[in-house]
Amino acid sequence: MSAVQGSTAPDWRERWIRIALVASLGLNLLLVGAGVARYLASDGAGRFSMGSQMQLVPRKFLSGLDGHRRGEVLAIIRGEQKSFRELRRAARAQIITLADALEADPYEAARVTAAVEGFAATGGTLAQSGGQAALRVIAALSAEERKDLAAQLRMREGQGRQTSKTGSQPEEP
Repeated sequence: MSAVQGSTAPDWRERWIRIALVASLGLNLLLVGAGVARYLASDGAGRFSMGSQMQLVPRKFLSGLDGHRRGEVLAIIRGEQKSFRELRRAARAQIITLADALEADPYEAARVTAAVEGFAATGGTLAQSGGQAALRVIAALSAEERKDLAAQLRMREGQGRQTSKTGSQPEEP
């Protein structure tokens, strides 16, 4: 009798392990399929990662544009990508220069000052470059798209309430 009980226990465990493995495989295939469907259904190539140099054009605004229009606007931004990359690389190099100056023995305040000023200048150039790219994007927008951009900027900055025709903010209760 113990031989019969011993042989049914492993069969029961094996059956449940197989069921769990099949369920796990099905769930993994479902997740992969959902990811592929999302990529194919949306404009996967239209996704773009922007750094702080493009703070004036929120990602949410870009996601609200239709695929063709988003591609046109992103083409303007992509035209600046190489410049942005080089400026970010220069800013990182200035950080390393500052770190080297801080570790130098003997300490040289002039070297630290030069590194900080170099970083600030690079950051300023990056911000100016981002501002110029934002102006090119804004120039390419329709009147309705400019209104949508304004709404997105207000919403992002925590001023999501619409202003009245006089331009004043509604009073809080």
